[in-house]
Amino acid sequence: MHFISPLRIIMFLTVVWNHAESFARVRTTDDRFTAVLFDLSPEGRFVFVFITAFLIARSASTSSAIGRLVAIVGPLLVWCALYAGVEMIANGPGPGGIGSVLSSFLTVLVETPLYFVIVTIQLTLLTPLIQVMVRLERRAQIVLVTVAATAQIAVVALDLALATVQFPFGALCIWYPLWIIGGAVLAANLEVVTGWFRANLLRMLAVLGMFAAAYVGIATSVDDPGAFGSNLLLRELRSAWNVLVGTTLVATCMQLVASNGRWSARAKRAGERMQDLGYGLFLAHELVLHGLATALAPVSGTVPFPVLTLILWAGAAAATLGFVLVARRTPLSWSLTGRPMQRRVVRASVHEIA
Repeated sequence: MHFISPLRIIMFLTVVWNHAESFARVRTTDDRFTAVLFDLSPEGRFVFVFITAFLIARSASTSSAIGRLVAIVGPLLVWCALYAGVEMIANGPGPGGIGSVLSSFLTVLVETPLYFVIVTIQLTLLTPLIQVMVRLERRAQIVLVTVAATAQIAVVALDLALATVQFPFGALCIWYPLWIIGGAVLAANLEVVTGWFRANLLRMLAVLGMFAAAYVGIATSVDDPGAFGSNLLLRELRSAWNVLVGTTLVATCMQLVASNGRWSARAKRAGERMQDLGYGLFLAHELVLHGLATALAPVSGTVPFPVLTLILWAGAAAATLGFVLVARRTPLSWSLTGRPMQRRVVRASVHEIA
């Protein structure tokens, strides 16, 4: 279970990276080669769903699920109000009076800033189903993963096919079954999978490198990346890439914590302390990104795309971490992070759902 500790750090950094890249893309001119390389960055949301499903499968009960929901709902409503307030300050309250205020609140509730808490609530409500998957026979679990992986390919194709009619495909929430099922199956077979990962880590890294080189070669050689056929191929390759990256990250973290060396101990401590910061990291990081991007607005247009992405990523990650560390030591800790106030941050149990 200790491999979750360093994986939490990777999860947070990839989430901030994905959003920093989006912020940078609309604020400066990107180039095709850099965009292709950045396509290979792992999707933080998939890692988040995978870890959350895994933790629910390993340690959830009815009472713990209710406790998690109670801890999540308070910060969710507080941050809804904060984001809605910032939106109204920036753009005005609108002509509808209290109706506009309520509309802003509800809009924020379903938008990106609070996405990770919403997904956590959804997965928590799926606790009984996740527990059922854990208890299935191994053959049934293999069939389930195979079906989910095949369905993922169909989902990408359907998303592209419906793009021309602007169908709200993301609202169907069908991107995530593969990652939910994968987290549950890993939880059920942790010891077997751990042994296999440790024996095949170098092979997995080699496959990852060859896949990355092949993707870059294909993406930079097609004449029109936006054409349906080319776009479908590249999207399917990125889906497969995310599965490979997610699997390799889990294997690497397992290998790291199994080494029992100095770096292993540091990774465990850092991950457990990050867990203790609660949901504040995921709730606050986009607001921090907005503030940082606004501060850099006068010069961001002249900064190269990769450099601006790195600046936003490093600045937002560091500022968010600092903000939540301070918040954890104030009476506002419970409202902002879902954790009780502490004068000194201590390591949380690795079995506790973050």
